[in-house]
Amino acid sequence: MPIITKPSSIPLATLLAGIALAGCQDSGPAIAPVSGTVTHHGKAVPNLTINFIPNNGRPSWGMTDSSGYYWLHWDEDHDGAEVGTHQVSVAFVPGSQGAESGRTKTPPATPAEQTAISSKYGIEKSPLILEVKPGSQTIDLKLD
Repeated sequence: MPIITKPSSIPLATLLAGIALAGCQDSGPAIAPVSGTVTHHGKAVPNLTINFIPNNGRPSWGMTDSSGYYWLHWDEDHDGAEVGTHQVSVAFVPGSQGAESGRTKTPPATPAEQTAISSKYGIEKSPLILEVKPGSQTIDLKLD
């Protein structure tokens, strides 16, 4: 009597998982690389968190360096922001100004400047509405 062996379900499961993952990579939203510089009255603004919040979808974020430069992150694996309309808001990073100001020639924003910027461009208050288009782009933010 011949021995009949049952085929292993592991290769089939691996194949199905690979097909499912391959399909997921193309089904996500369009993400465009976004970077730029943030200024207030012509002066770079360091240590500022930038939030791009789309009408629908996942927000993107970035942080300005000592020269006011930022680039956005959509998630751990993707830089950029979803293509579409975004409200842009900012927040100062507590405790980082002292450490950063020791390494830069750009002085940190004064508490009065921080208050002025936060009161106008803070989360849920910001009047900044910007369009992220397909393709890599520079979006400079002038917080005047």
